[in-house]
Amino acid sequence: MDQLNLSPMQQHEFTMRQMVEQIHLGRLNLDQAAVQFQVNRKTVRHWVNKVEQEAETTKEIASELPSPSSSRKKTATSHSPENPKDQSNELRAKVHQLEQALEEAKFKALYYSTLVKVAEQELGVDIEKKSVTKPSGLC
Repeated sequence: MDQLNLSPMQQHEFTMRQMVEQIHLGRLNLDQAAVQFQVNRKTVRHWVNKVEQEAETTKEIASELPSPSSSRKKTATSHSPENPKDQSNELRAKVHQLEQALEEAKFKALYYSTLVKVAEQELGVDIEKKSVTKPSGLC
């Protein structure tokens, strides 16, 4: 989305969400973010809490939907290394890697859904998928 078309309030929200993204990715801590984005620590904490609360709401909604991962669990455990200790370490590393990827994916989903919401509600940009059928009077 072109940032030049955003209102000052939308630009502020966009900037604050970028700040929270940097914090969640581990690139900044709260104090560094406050300095870099020229806000106080209380503002940083407010935005982190706001985004995490939105993510929690999204997570609750997603948990109500059926998950395709349950069918994958059976096939994922079919092969194993010879040493159980190696298997345990390998699985822990894989779980850690997947948890990090999941957190990043959740944050990206929240980020993009917020962008879509801002574009649709405040800018009047229609992003929803359009119907492939032609109106009957235009042929």
